[in-house]
Amino acid sequence: MTAEERNMAAEVLKAMAHPIRLGVIEVLAEGERTVTELYEELGCSQSMMSQQLKILCQQKLITIRKDGIQKYCSLCNRDFLRVFTCMHTHLRKYLNFRD
Repeated sequence: MTAEERNMAAEVLKAMAHPIRLGVIEVLAEGERTVTELYEELGCSQSMMSQQLKILCQQKLITIRKDGIQKYCSLCNRDFLRVFTCMHTHLRKYLNFRD
């Protein structure tokens, strides 16, 4: 990677570095959800969810489309979910986490 690519990669990883944002990506791996479904499923306030979604959108990890009054969220790139597989393997192997 070039220095610019490393900087960009660091920004994307920072965007993921929050339990709610990680949860959003995991939930969206199952398919599109409304903002309401996300904050209810992840147990946070609407304002907290809005803040977290903005960060994920800025790094092009998710996209939000509006249909009437509803906002629907989905992943921009499903290939990115491989990061979660690697993290899960690391946690189980080196940090003694169990499924």
